Amino acid sequence: MADPQVMMEMTFSVIYLIYICVIVILMSKNMKNVNQKEIATAKRIRLAFSALLIGDLGHVGARLIDFFSVEVEMNYVILGIGSLFEMVGLIFLFMLFTDAWRVQFDHQKNLLFKVLIGIGIVGLIIFVFPQNQWTAQSTPYEWLVIRNIPWLIQGVALSILIYRDAKAVGDKQLVRIGIYIFISYFFYMPVIFFGELAPMLGMLMIIGTIVFMLWQYTSYSRFFKKRE
Repeated sequence: MADPQVMMEMTFSVIYLIYICVIVILMSKNMKNVNQKEIATAKRIRLAFSALLIGDLGHVGARLIDFFSVEVEMNYVILGIGSLFEMVGLIFLFMLFTDAWRVQFDHQKNLLFKVLIGIGIVGLIIFVFPQNQWTAQSTPYEWLVIRNIPWLIQGVALSILIYRDAKAVGDKQLVRIGIYIFISYFFYMPVIFFGELAPMLGMLMIIGTIVFMLWQYTSYSRFFKKRE
């Protein structure tokens, strides 16, 4: 009999995958509703969530194969590839959303912007190192930490920048987006850093993902929904 926690996590992951797929489709379908002054921002946001969708397809798809398969050794390879897809998707999500922030608030490609993009590139390079052991049964803890640091820095910095600039212009929906990005880390980080020590922490991923869903919907509502 399957572990109830695993069943719950898998069911939620499939629901989430359908949700983000619908969001990206709606963004594409409703691009005509976007304010002409914000087209460039909207395109970057759609591309950011498309990158996340591709990463999540790899991750959730790998978990589904693992769930229904009996080939344990092969499952480690599949799960590792799925995790790599997810991590690459996260890095591109934050790089593209950082560019959306820059365009939306009319910032130049200054040192801060270049540093945040550079951190993303460093993150991609880190993924190449064999010490990640993507296809092994478990990843060395130090490399699990190292490879998650870039998107942690990207996300926290981006959340602060969005919140600051949105607050300054009174854009309540963008303020909420900044908050959603920031608080999602309170649920993701304990799982990433301590999940192997306390498997029940995995349930926090569901809450973190719900916060991501709020971020996605608010982005859709802010830029793509038709205004009355």
